[in-house]
Amino acid sequence: MAREKILFISFLLLYAVSIAIVLMSSTAKSPLPVWGGYLDVGIVALIFINGFAIHRMKESRPDYHISYQAAVYLFPLILTGLWIYREILDFNILLPGLAWRTFFFFSILPYGLNLWKQELAQ
Repeated sequence: MAREKILFISFLLLYAVSIAIVLMSSTAKSPLPVWGGYLDVGIVALIFINGFAIHRMKESRPDYHISYQAAVYLFPLILTGLWIYREILDFNILLPGLAWRTFFFFSILPYGLNLWKQELAQ
């Protein structure tokens, strides 16, 4: 696998783990241990490093159409999930973390997909 693919896959995996931590902390009956916050901050730092590395690897202008399609379908699913599970979620914890994570994900997604498409074209 090329370096670009590994970087994009690690970005997606770190993003998924970070979202899982936010969801666990927003649904927990008692606060998570302190190390959970430190773990999340460490993962967030790795997400930013991966994201900026992906952003700097761009060789051509990214195709925003795929990212737009992902946002069109993913964002309503997120809102529907928030509405369905509104009774068990603590929105004071969930919304700030989910907001910046979603924004950063959709900002990096076209560049990551562009790297993936360049790999397939070669």
